Amino acid sequence: MTVVESIVRGVQSLSLREQVEVARYVHRLATSPGAERAATLRSTHGALDNADGEAFEAAMKNARRVETHA
Repeated sequence: MTVVESIVRGVQSLSLREQVEVARYVHRLATSPGAERAATLRSTHGALDNADGEAFEAAMKNARRVETHA
């Protein structure tokens, strides 16, 4: 039995409520943080003035730097 088969059998042995929780967790893992970030930026575009926009951009650059060096 492969690892994936073992995991699937384990999930199948859970209650329906627990299976839903597992599915939601896996879905969150599969969602790309970059895609989420891009969607958020698209939906909030134009909501900040220039000073706030520059502060936000600097914070995002810092966050990316932390992500790559973590």
